[in-house]
Amino acid sequence: MGSIYIGLIFIAIGILIKVFPNLLAGYNQLSNREKENAISNGLPTFAFILLGVMGLIIIAGYFVGIWIDKPSIGQSIIVFVSLAGAVVMIVFGNILANKRIR
Repeated sequence: MGSIYIGLIFIAIGILIKVFPNLLAGYNQLSNREKENAISNGLPTFAFILLGVMGLIIIAGYFVGIWIDKPSIGQSIIVFVSLAGAVVMIVFGNILANKRIR
């Protein structure tokens, strides 16, 4: 049941980042021009989608674990999804934040 709560927390954080992009780490350190670039490149939308998908994968993993009678899979999926999502967010977030619009 804890996996469902964690998945919902990921989804809620994604929604908050879409509404308030200042919640992204390092966003306040950007200049105004870089902030405009990040928003026009879709950085908050990318973070919203990524965190939403991470939350849905965690919730689905919980139900798959129950379905195959191995509830410990749900806890393992939380760790794997969190680590993989952090790597994806750092790599592609930097690309979106630093990409120039012509």
